[in-house]
Amino acid sequence: MMEIGEIDARSASDDVLARFHELELVCHEELESGDPWRTRDEGIAFHRHLPQDITIGHWLADGGCAVLWMHNPTATFCEVLVHPERRRHGLGTALLERVVERARALGVETLRGDHETAAGAAFAAHFGAVDEQRIVRSLLELQTANLPEPLVPNGWHLVNWLTRVPDEHLDAYVRARVAMDDAPTPDGMEFPTWDAEKIRASEESLRLREREMRLTVAMNGAGEIGAFTELRHSAGSVLGLTDDTGTDAAHRGKGLARAVKLESLRRLRDDHPEIEAVTTRNAEENAAMRGLNQSVGFRPTVVETTAALVLGRLTAAE
Repeated sequence: MMEIGEIDARSASDDVLARFHELELVCHEELESGDPWRTRDEGIAFHRHLPQDITIGHWLADGGCAVLWMHNPTATFCEVLVHPERRRHGLGTALLERVVERARALGVETLRGDHETAAGAAFAAHFGAVDEQRIVRSLLELQTANLPEPLVPNGWHLVNWLTRVPDEHLDAYVRARVAMDDAPTPDGMEFPTWDAEKIRASEESLRLREREMRLTVAMNGAGEIGAFTELRHSAGSVLGLTDDTGTDAAHRGKGLARAVKLESLRRLRDDHPEIEAVTTRNAEENAAMRGLNQSVGFRPTVVETTAALVLGRLTAAE
């Protein structure tokens, strides 16, 4: 008989959360072999200290785990991982059923997850999930990348902030984050709008995870932020992560996104020579951002497909 326990990740012990990381590592090596992955300590901190404005759920079994992340009823995601030696015995189905049950109780309209293999696609389809967006994961070999000094248009200058957006620039950054509202997303999915409270919640989460936030912005003399990019890095890790990059609609076509991207990567390399690689993820149809990333040296490594399960009309396969 399968025993699946629900875990309170915010209070669980290191040993319990390490079991999630162990499963993530096994599956990561299967799907993205050769790419760096987060350390044990990073994995534990990730699950324990997610932002407080995200509703989470964690389930653990012998040989498998599942995680639920809810931003709102239209932007809710899950991950189901089963050790290769424990597959084909119904464990993945049992874990997903727990996630679906919780998602329905929370009023979730659509539950989404990613798959990268034929087996993952078949598992999603078995439950009636429909493929939506394709996400390209790319990697930059930081130490050997050709990163020229950025060209900054007249009237603009580059600013770097670590850990926290200064209070005097918080409102400008909130306005700049609106640039992400037109990023490609599946129909019907709407992320919560970034406001000051959400930005501070994200910063606090990263602080508790001992993860460095590195924000680079292009600012003009009026204090407007025309473009921004955020990198994240944990002490002891050889991997950096690009979070969001955006350009205000009124200031596109000036080269600001490229300038902040080059500046952030150059600074990261100078400050952390131990970092070997930086990863980023972009929607396949986001040709502008993918082209920018490739122009500075990112190379595609994995394509993930987002599958959407509409909870109001599940098939009998459930």
